[in-house]
Amino acid sequence: MALRSQLLQTLKDRVKRPNFWIELTIVTFLLLSFAPVSLSFAENTLSETRVLHSLITLSLAIILLYRFESPTIKNALKINKHCQKSLTIAFSLLLIFVASKATLFIFQLDSFILSIIYSLSIVASMVMALSSFVFFVFGTEISRITYSSSITFILFLFLSLFMIQVDWPLRALAAHWSVFLIELFGQSVDFFIAFKHENSPDLIIQFKERNFNVASECNGFGIILNSVLISLLLSVYKRHSFVDGFINTIAALFIGFSFNVLRIISIIFIAPFLFEYYDFLHELLGTLFYWGAFFVTWYLLKGPLEKPIKETELA
Repeated sequence: MALRSQLLQTLKDRVKRPNFWIELTIVTFLLLSFAPVSLSFAENTLSETRVLHSLITLSLAIILLYRFESPTIKNALKINKHCQKSLTIAFSLLLIFVASKATLFIFQLDSFILSIIYSLSIVASMVMALSSFVFFVFGTEISRITYSSSITFILFLFLSLFMIQVDWPLRALAAHWSVFLIELFGQSVDFFIAFKHENSPDLIIQFKERNFNVASECNGFGIILNSVLISLLLSVYKRHSFVDGFINTIAALFIGFSFNVLRIISIIFIAPFLFEYYDFLHELLGTLFYWGAFFVTWYLLKGPLEKPIKETELA
């Protein structure tokens, strides 16, 4: 039976029971309590293209896992055991958030660790509240996908807070490796820093008398974050050990960083021949390498490629 048909049938049965409306109200009010912080993260995501693209690819990966597993509706539209667990975790993390924020405010502390706990607890609490709603609507059979997605979304939202801090180190690494590989091909290339703006110096790669600015958009944050999120999602979903998950993350970092460097090199090599179409070329190659990193990460880390044949389909 299709998912919509299962949900509709379950809804028809549940709306007749008074406790359904009480439980729906509880879960809805919890979600609404996170509306301000959710809107803040939504505005940050929509305003930053790289973060938005990572959200889109993560959502696509979750959809692929859902289609692969094809779970049925069970214990849906009620506060089931997984919904209760998610609610408990969400409230506990919310208390940690309030305690850490109060400590920072009352004692006027400038603690990096407390700031990390403060940021991580509110992000995790918000995601677990959303997970409780997912469990409420779809039931307990999607627990594997939901928990995997929740952990990955927590990391996604948490890392997106530090995009500004990692911008310069990532740009510098990408520029240095690009120059190294271009020289490895026997090509003449120059690399220097231009102080056109007082607070934001430019990293310039000079190739064939043309200057290429390794801008903030070229730091690879989006493509690296994309690969890391896919590796974490698959590692948690497949219940890998900590060591295997760590190795997968390192592999994903390498894939994301390598594809970003290859993107920069490709633009530098091709642009002199098509400079009048530079903007189009920049976007085209950026898109190709971005999705290339996604599919390579998915394939190498053995993400499901096709839906398994169930025994009922063989009968």
